[in-house]
Amino acid sequence: MKKAVLLSTFAALASFQSFAQCPPGETQVTMTIVTDAYGSETTWEVTGPGGSPVYGSGGPYTDQGAGEHPQTPVSFCVPDGTVLTVTVNDSYGDGMCCLYGDGAWTISVGGTDVATGGSFTSTQTANVVIGTDLGITSLGIPVVIAQGNTTVTGTVTNAGITAISGFTLAYAVDGGTPVSQNFSATVQPGASYTYSFTTPWNATVGSHTIDLTLSGVNGDLFAGNNTLTQTIGVATQSVQRVALVEEFTSSTCPPCASYNSTFDPLLSTLNTNIGGSNIAAIKYQMNWPSPGNDPSYNPDGNARKTYYGVSGIPDVFLNGRAEANGYINSATNLNAEAAKPAFINIDLTYALSGFTLTANVTVNSYADFAGTYKLHIAATEDFYTFSGNTTGQDEYHYAQRKMMPNAQGSTVALTAGGTQNFTQSYTFTEGGPAQGNYNLWGTLDGVTLVAFVQNTATKEILQADFVNVVATSVEENVLDNSLRVFPNPSNGLVNVAFDLPSGQQASLEVTNVLGEVVYNTTRNIGAGAQRELVDLSALTNGVYYMTITAGDLKSTRKVTLNK
Repeated sequence: MKKAVLLSTFAALASFQSFAQCPPGETQVTMTIVTDAYGSETTWEVTGPGGSPVYGSGGPYTDQGAGEHPQTPVSFCVPDGTVLTVTVNDSYGDGMCCLYGDGAWTISVGGTDVATGGSFTSTQTANVVIGTDLGITSLGIPVVIAQGNTTVTGTVTNAGITAISGFTLAYAVDGGTPVSQNFSATVQPGASYTYSFTTPWNATVGSHTIDLTLSGVNGDLFAGNNTLTQTIGVATQSVQRVALVEEFTSSTCPPCASYNSTFDPLLSTLNTNIGGSNIAAIKYQMNWPSPGNDPSYNPDGNARKTYYGVSGIPDVFLNGRAEANGYINSATNLNAEAAKPAFINIDLTYALSGFTLTANVTVNSYADFAGTYKLHIAATEDFYTFSGNTTGQDEYHYAQRKMMPNAQGSTVALTAGGTQNFTQSYTFTEGGPAQGNYNLWGTLDGVTLVAFVQNTATKEILQADFVNVVATSVEENVLDNSLRVFPNPSNGLVNVAFDLPSGQQASLEVTNVLGEVVYNTTRNIGAGAQRELVDLSALTNGVYYMTITAGDLKSTRKVTLNK
């Protein structure tokens, strides 16, 4: 809805602006600006190559209330054949969108929009050609992929004012022989085209450089966007993904209650945050709209809101990616996300001593990942009721109560074959939840720990894991705290080590992600340290859950088979 309003704003501005009368050999260029609440942070200019001459500029603008604030469009004449550089600056470093309003900028040439933006940090630039230009916009291969045949795909964009009727692309891997292909597609001014090579790349394990080159465009005036180089990592192996859903919501938000009336039942049918499921969820309760008194609002949730730039709720993210709420409210789409291979593995366990909950996380990487990544650990409450809501939604699920150690997370280095271990603890208070604290509505028995690894810049979540907390007696902790399965991932032979407080009959049960029992055995075991070698080599690759039961004691661990 916000985007529709914004486009309507641009359309209205275009219909009322006064068009310049350009002399022969020149074309009108128009910059349309819609600022967020902090217009004083926004400036822009449109220049020739190297910053000169300056054809148009604007800002800073006036600060106003939260929302979108259209500014008077600026039109100017530019000689045909000119390559323009568009530069938009934000002095605070948070762009024009979207925390304080859906600000944006658009450049049109001769009445046709050819470039737009608004979501950036300090500076955003674009090149516009008053003539003919086609440039490579992207190489659509993820930065880490599985080995084997891979389709080389991506987009090209027409940044000029004339239609392009055909072009040639070539890709070369690690400086090898280029693979060339002609494309006969017509690309209109301001439009993009998705290309796909018919000859795939046979990707092998390791780090590779792909050089992409564009040619064959008659009269192409700007060569600066005709090449693109990208480094791609090919992983040694992949594992089952746990897809993470994050929702920003509130007990005082009527649209949130309406959305959750269908979303929560969907998550329930997918066994979200229940052992065996490949879907995890975290909900951050916000302190708006009025009266804004949701007791589950806390600083960690607020920090996540700022990180994602959330300005309206409900707002839902899938593996760190912004999607339409309706798209995420779909079993088909969530299952498709979980079916994508992951190239890191997270093993999450916990220990409990009184009210102190300790999360133990092991992260294994199967490829080199460039960039900065953080491990986040969230303690969520499975279920509680709140009669003080203003929306009619009485039941709440998956609510974040504490990020461990905080919302900033812990830096993790992801290199092929690398393993890192993390331990974080927090002492909880049961009862008395209120804004600003991390108290539980119920008991630690109702807590689920969710761990995930996220790229700090792109916000992509590579993998997640979760474990349900069971507040047990001291004897029960002996089993749960000692149970280890290794190596993990395994080639089929799994060591199972644990301690028992007394001799008794114990059973080992292995289930698949559908909850089906695929292996079980029972025998009498003595007290003290135990170690068993379990042969699961007959099972197919994938994620399994190994459960030890001894009398009233029970503990489960996840194991990944990759033979």
